[in-house]
Amino acid sequence: MPESRSVSKKEASSRHLSARKVALEALVRIERDGAFANLVLGPILERSGLSQEDRAFVTMLVYGTTRMKRACDAVVDRFIAKEPDITTRQVLRLGAYQIVFTDVPDHAAVDETVAVAPVRSRGFVNAVLRRVASTPMQWPSDTVKMSYPDWIVERLASEMEHSELVPTLEAMNRPAPVTMRS
Repeated sequence: MPESRSVSKKEASSRHLSARKVALEALVRIERDGAFANLVLGPILERSGLSQEDRAFVTMLVYGTTRMKRACDAVVDRFIAKEPDITTRQVLRLGAYQIVFTDVPDHAAVDETVAVAPVRSRGFVNAVLRRVASTPMQWPSDTVKMSYPDWIVERLASEMEHSELVPTLEAMNRPAPVTMRS
């Protein structure tokens, strides 16, 4: 029977840090190259050496950040005056997604996301993400909160009852269930 090994907090933090680095790599490629998340993520995960648990975490971060891009930008843009470079923008989205849309504790989302930011922008990312974590969001609309482009909402609104619109958008925003093939 294999010996069980407990994992220290430092090791667990280091694993999730590596997972966030992998997520950031995928997000930058998606944004920079206009690539599809499903085509980018698989090969990156294959060469990552991450555990199944960390691969699932990366997948959740990449698909969630991509799906909630408009909402993440709205949350972050309240605190920036000048558009950051692509990598810094993706780091901010990654942090905002964790703070607003996941159960990751705010302090962990901020600290560990700052750690994967480019050195030159770590102070900026830290300041913005701390503000995101401490300032409640006043959403300008359900469309922004659910991260849909206006044209999709307008199209759906023209084809269904108003009372069905928000529940339909919410249902379409739920992540697909994950299954394992054997």
